[in-house]
Amino acid sequence: MNILPLYDGLPKARQLRQLLTALSNGELAIIPTDTNYAAVCSLGSKKGINRLYALETGRHEKKITLLCADLKDISLYADISNPAYRLMKSLLPGPYTFILPASRLVPKMVLTKRRTIGVRSPDHAACLTIPAELGTALLAVSVKDIATGGENSILSLESALQNQVSYLFDAGNIDSESSTIIDMTGSEYEVIRQGKGKI
Repeated sequence: MNILPLYDGLPKARQLRQLLTALSNGELAIIPTDTNYAAVCSLGSKKGINRLYALETGRHEKKITLLCADLKDISLYADISNPAYRLMKSLLPGPYTFILPASRLVPKMVLTKRRTIGVRSPDHAACLTIPAELGTALLAVSVKDIATGGENSILSLESALQNQVSYLFDAGNIDSESSTIIDMTGSEYEVIRQGKGKI
């Protein structure tokens, strides 16, 4: 596992290029978000998706979400009504997960039975820059249950996932707090989980 120091939220340009190549080739990385650390792969890599689902995250139920560079990119992967668009525009980027009907660009293997998908655009440079540079969304799952917290959080992630993940962005210890989940599939939005994001 390559541990990358960050500068203004991103590794150096050469390291970022290496990461993008690795993700395109089906490898995994751990990056910080505005809520906690997440393991990610390229949505365009079936190999990466399979690896992400096989990852031992410490959670019995993996909550897989899409990380997108901005609202325009989200609209490629999800069907967004006008009211939903207005709300999302006022909140993003930020610590929110929106449940939306998935578009045809989302592989069937990552859809729920309801054919919905959770989408995020976190307020962190890594989460916004990597999908923009990669040209596709990232598929992500939280790894906060692996980190032990305190001074050993990065070390615990490295120890637990060193043989499964190629890169880890070291952003130090993150105050782990869940995102706010908002279901946008109905005529009115519904807050499923109140987290860091305020409504």
